[in-house]
Amino acid sequence: MGFTVAFQQYFAQTRGQVARNLKRLVLTHLLNLLGVVVMITIVGAGQVGRSLAQGLEVLGKSVRFARRQPELAQEVGLQRCAVGSDYVILATPFMATGDVVPQLGLETGQVLIDATNPFGRGWPAGYNGADFASGGEFVQFLAPQAHVVKCFNVIGFEHMNKPQFPGGKPFMPVCGNQAQAKALAMNLATDLGLDAVDIGDISKAALVENMGLLWGALRDVEGSRDFAFSLLRS
Repeated sequence: MGFTVAFQQYFAQTRGQVARNLKRLVLTHLLNLLGVVVMITIVGAGQVGRSLAQGLEVLGKSVRFARRQPELAQEVGLQRCAVGSDYVILATPFMATGDVVPQLGLETGQVLIDATNPFGRGWPAGYNGADFASGGEFVQFLAPQAHVVKCFNVIGFEHMNKPQFPGGKPFMPVCGNQAQAKALAMNLATDLGLDAVDIGDISKAALVENMGLLWGALRDVEGSRDFAFSLLRS
């Protein structure tokens, strides 16, 4: 096979991923050139929220937490969390989503990254497994004006910030209905050292959340949290 033909075949197979990576790189470079500081508000100050905050601050993002009763200067109330935010990350227990998400004041087209999993300490108000196939779809229902993206929910909080595994970068599936919103979330995940892959619209959230369940089962079997999923490519 000639070099030209081989290159054309390779390019045809990889151009989609190359184009997505290029868009993310260009966006990041432009923001850096313009001196734009990205503001990210994290709803939920537990282990997941704080781990993401630490990693994002290292990347030069401005991070604040949203709480019902803010106490510190870098905290805001739930109703004001969307004001001035480039992204909002939902990192509460899933049980709290039915009460919390409607209070966030999300604007039309605002990006809400959903890092929750629909298991744990009960169901949120208004959630019915018969009506919603996934927690991600429930969050989108609660915030129809926002672009909900499922991300950051198939790995332990200890490894969300530049994880170092001998097998390579941990796999991070991403899904949502809006392409640009997904690209922004994937950019964050990639910068944090994860192998972010777009798997489709928000209806794929059930698959992602089941991976979260599988991660929990493996944690119990292994007796450790020091592992992650990996996507092997030939």
